[in-house]
Amino acid sequence: MKKTVLLFSLFLFTICLHAQEWEPMASLPQGAADSRHHPVTFSIDGYGYVLTGSVNWTADNDFMRYDAATDTWENLPDFPGLARSFAYGTARGTKAYVGFGNSAGDFPLRDLWEYDSETEEWTQLADCPCAARLHPAFVQLDDKIFVGMGNNNMGNLNDWWEYDIPSDTWTQQDDLPGFARHHPFHFGIDSVAYVGLGHGSFGGSSSNIYKDFYKFDPATAEWTQVNDFPGEARVAGTQFDHGGKGYVLSGDGDNHSFMPTGEFWEYDPILDEWTQLTSHPGSSRWAPGCFVIDNYVYFMCGLSTERLESDMMRFDLNPLPSSTDEIIPTSIPVFPNPASNEISFAEDISEFSEVRLVDSFGRMVKEVLANNLNVEDLPNGIYFLQFFKEELMRSEKVIILD
Repeated sequence: MKKTVLLFSLFLFTICLHAQEWEPMASLPQGAADSRHHPVTFSIDGYGYVLTGSVNWTADNDFMRYDAATDTWENLPDFPGLARSFAYGTARGTKAYVGFGNSAGDFPLRDLWEYDSETEEWTQLADCPCAARLHPAFVQLDDKIFVGMGNNNMGNLNDWWEYDIPSDTWTQQDDLPGFARHHPFHFGIDSVAYVGLGHGSFGGSSSNIYKDFYKFDPATAEWTQVNDFPGEARVAGTQFDHGGKGYVLSGDGDNHSFMPTGEFWEYDPILDEWTQLTSHPGSSRWAPGCFVIDNYVYFMCGLSTERLESDMMRFDLNPLPSSTDEIIPTSIPVFPNPASNEISFAEDISEFSEVRLVDSFGRMVKEVLANNLNVEDLPNGIYFLQFFKEELMRSEKVIILD
């Protein structure tokens, strides 16, 4: 059967791969005994913190601190609130804020706690007057915290609440304009909150995993939809902001199951564009955690295809290509277009160290060795041509049809 190949230029983007690789760091203090999913994670002044989550599948309230200077962990006094999983935390300055989630008694929560790293004391703050919930969006912007989405025994939510730290008060804002969802990705950049992706009840793919993305500006109290996430729809990963950009790391794909690689994406709010970075080793992970210290992101825990994990690894976010670095040409013409049976390139591709055709899950299906590629044997679907040259990669989206 003949195939038709269409090249979609709207999806073309250049991916700058960091020369650095992910490197292993010290695992959580108790090793396998601290294997967990949905940990609460944040960093303050050179230290990373991990607390609560499902430890060996049971909600816990333990609390530990990581010293990046010595690559060592220490156990701290337990979190004083109810043991929980599916909660979130954030930190600015010397204080962190933790709340919501699902208790060990299997009921959703709506409490909020403040941790002072200087006194090492916890203070319970005002409960949210909203519905209790697990795995919501949880974003801190200056002296405010925004909480929304998530789910409880009534289903998925799309409401949005503002907590004012100085006055210890909550105010409801306009709902997210998209579908209700739980376990979205979320981060804050330059006093604007960004929320999207996640798992809902309506629309989207067959399993209702989304790839739409939105921003909320507290100055105007308005939502705006931004560009969709360009990769596979996803849920239940981890996220952070750093240096004026937001990051989406690992998680489940559009069938709510593992992806072959732990994909890592960067969002630029100025360009409203996504760029794929180096995946973490192994399969993607369901419900991991992360924190940032200096220019490193530290990634830990979650469920892999092998086990519930307690390890940690880090990636250097600092090295970026300079304006003098060589850039792969922005267009690699393909002909004929449309084509039958094979993809051909109008230019010599021998300048590239490697050219691959991968499927929508990132699995290589063919290595391109000449200026044409037979695709007659491939099933219909979305594919990507990946062109590698030194530390750069360019990816072009291809659709194969009967």
